[in-house]
Amino acid sequence: MARKTILIILSTVILVLALVGGCSDRESLITTTDITTGGMSPKNHVFVDELLLQLRNQFQLIQIMLYMPRASFPVHYGGSGARELPLLLLLPPHGQDASFYLEHGLKDLADQMISSGEIVPMYIATIPSDPTEAFGGYMYAGSKVFAAGNNDALIGNTLMDYISKTWEYPSENPDFRGIGGVGTGAYGAFRASLVHPGAFSSITVVDGPLDFDGSAGRGNGLIGLMAQIVAEEQGGFVDNEDFRNRFDSLAAYPLSRMFIGASMAFSPHDTALDYETEPHTSPGGFSELLITIDENTRGTAGYAILDSTTLISRIITEDVRNFDFHLPFDYAGQPHPPIWNLWLENNLENMMTGNELDGVDIWIATSPEVHYGYHDQTMSWISTLEGSGYSPTVVEYTGTDENPATTHQYIFELMRDMLKFHSDNFEANGAGN
Repeated sequence: MARKTILIILSTVILVLALVGGCSDRESLITTTDITTGGMSPKNHVFVDELLLQLRNQFQLIQIMLYMPRASFPVHYGGSGARELPLLLLLPPHGQDASFYLEHGLKDLADQMISSGEIVPMYIATIPSDPTEAFGGYMYAGSKVFAAGNNDALIGNTLMDYISKTWEYPSENPDFRGIGGVGTGAYGAFRASLVHPGAFSSITVVDGPLDFDGSAGRGNGLIGLMAQIVAEEQGGFVDNEDFRNRFDSLAAYPLSRMFIGASMAFSPHDTALDYETEPHTSPGGFSELLITIDENTRGTAGYAILDSTTLISRIITEDVRNFDFHLPFDYAGQPHPPIWNLWLENNLENMMTGNELDGVDIWIATSPEVHYGYHDQTMSWISTLEGSGYSPTVVEYTGTDENPATTHQYIFELMRDMLKFHSDNFEANGAGN
């Protein structure tokens, strides 16, 4: 396994220019690169089948931010009209929108690296962790569950196809498609690759919930966060009834919100709503998709969890009973096995049943300073990959005493390695030839 340790230190670089008095023939010793800038193309799109009835997403919209390299521009706009360029999808962490990577310098970095020839020209797409910011995200998971959305069908499938067909030139060839993510986006990147084997040829991730139950002898994954959530929630609960009545989703409780979103994907109370869709033409001549809901089935569970010990039914107060959910822990912050086991079904090591990641280049960055116990989970997932015959490139990084790498402080520095890793993979597969 290739490993390297990176000590990232933020510093101010001072350039001292020596002026030679009386000399009119001055020559700069600084090598410069002409930066050819790409463009950003934002677009909102309706994904009806995937986001139908997603919580607070009435119009099934998701925002896509696409970086377009200058090479993709028409010649008369200073480009080369290049086609079939690689496509990279980056998933942000919980609670972040489609601008997360841009705010950490993605566009400037891509412009510089492409201009210098360090990486091949590529499209880079980003989406929000939660289209409506209801709870900050659903771990990019969900299939049969309306509230979370059918992210398993969206990520790695219809989303990528839509981008390629709408902007025309992003490649539809999986050899030239990559995916990456940070935090819950790291989980989403691997989940999409396992659900859609062969959809991506490269994966890059930075610390995330990659092994829910952690590694034996090192830590206990998400279990270690459960007591923190109880403490976060107004100091704790008296019993399970108090827990069910007072558990809250305030923005001041980020861990609670992360677990709520994941619970709506992994352990929803039910999926009680039958509907049919059919093409329809409006009086104005516009094509529409007519959605017919069978009112007789509302409130009649199509899939239901009978155990109500950790059922939370007071967060979403509208008359949408199928949006209730079960948390994987009880009032004392201890795992509740009937629900926790549903979460473990969605653990990456349990989703990887065979050779889903064969032929995929994998890059993983992790820091012992990162929050939420992600380092332990990431190291455990690395061990699982290695035990399954894979050889991920592993980057260990730290921050400084004044600015430890607890969250997203060093994403800009890590993105350089991520882009380079994907580019090397695309080149090896023939990109740029």
